[in-house]
Amino acid sequence: MRVYGSLRRRNEFARLQRRGKRRVGDQLVLLALPGRDRTRVGITITKAVGNAVVRNLLRRRIKAVLDRQPLAVPPYRDLLFIARPGAGDAAFGAIRADVERLIAVPPDRAP
Repeated sequence: MRVYGSLRRRNEFARLQRRGKRRVGDQLVLLALPGRDRTRVGITITKAVGNAVVRNLLRRRIKAVLDRQPLAVPPYRDLLFIARPGAGDAAFGAIRADVERLIAVPPDRAP
């Protein structure tokens, strides 16, 4: 069972895109805002990244990294990961390093 919730509604994704603090990695872009009672995560991967098999593999890799992160404790955040073109070809280690680096700084302190 995952310790974080999921962003599910279009307006939740839109709010993060409008107001979220943006951090850019080699493979991913993170948009983050302070959350309320639980950390929630959304993942967006467009067809520019690859076919359905590649997109689903990348989504599973991001979730595997997030499952090992301490997201069940404050500060709670809303996180939106957006895959950059070429991320589907990246090794798991590169994805892991990108996710860990991007979520290391709380959204209220992100540049």
